[in-house]
Amino acid sequence: MGDALTRAVRLADQLVEALRVFWLWLPVPLSFFRGGQPSPLIVSMTSYPARIEKAWISIETLLRQSMAPSRLILFLAVEDFPDQKLPRMICRQQKRGLEVMWTSPDGRSFDKLLPAIKLFPDSPIVTVDDDKYFPRNLLAQLVEGSAQAPGAIVGARGWIIHLRASVPTYGDNWTRAKHGDTGPKLLMPGGNGCLYPPHSLHRAAHALDDALRICPTADDIWFWAAATKNESPMLCLGMPPHRPVDAQAKTESLAAKNKDANSEQFRAAIQHFAIDTDRIIG
Repeated sequence: MGDALTRAVRLADQLVEALRVFWLWLPVPLSFFRGGQPSPLIVSMTSYPARIEKAWISIETLLRQSMAPSRLILFLAVEDFPDQKLPRMICRQQKRGLEVMWTSPDGRSFDKLLPAIKLFPDSPIVTVDDDKYFPRNLLAQLVEGSAQAPGAIVGARGWIIHLRASVPTYGDNWTRAKHGDTGPKLLMPGGNGCLYPPHSLHRAAHALDDALRICPTADDIWFWAAATKNESPMLCLGMPPHRPVDAQAKTESLAAKNKDANSEQFRAAIQHFAIDTDRIIG
């Protein structure tokens, strides 16, 4: 009975996934997307060859937001796509507002934010990943949070950092952040949707060589350290987890690579940015 129930649940989940993808694949009148309230936000993301075929799914959920961004940009490294050939679905989305910009050198996961800041230093930028179904009100909620806490970095989801030892350990006794949590103890992964106001990161954040050397697989740690060094306020919305795109979950993720490396990168970022850990101990 247990095996049968497990198979039934798995089949139902696969059906839900298929229906979601089919709905997003269906052509929708352009007027549908213009009904949303406009915003000054620039939404920035990146992808790589193993994920680019299915990246359109996450992009489509962003094209269908209740609050439209001023620009939706997919940054891709020339080194990853030397012929600059894109999947048909991505090309179709370019006709509906998606912008593709080519970067070099390859900044890996840092390309979801650093190139956008360089191009648009005075604009609010929202980062997202290419492997999630984003709720239709994500951007609207981020803007609402920003209005409640002007100048704050606003994240959809996050963790409360607890440092209880002389050697900082990533994830040790950390707790999930709730709606309305604030302060330097917040670490909010940018892939879930994170709004960065202009000039909210310390200038050292833009040194790509340092970022790739110190946090090669942990851009979220790097951006948290740069925000903490800058003493930027932070606010977490405590949103429920976004459903992952099943097809993207089969590819290698940074989370898998980081299982043993995050603590080392966390400590290295704290040292590099000379962060006073007394602010986040407890």
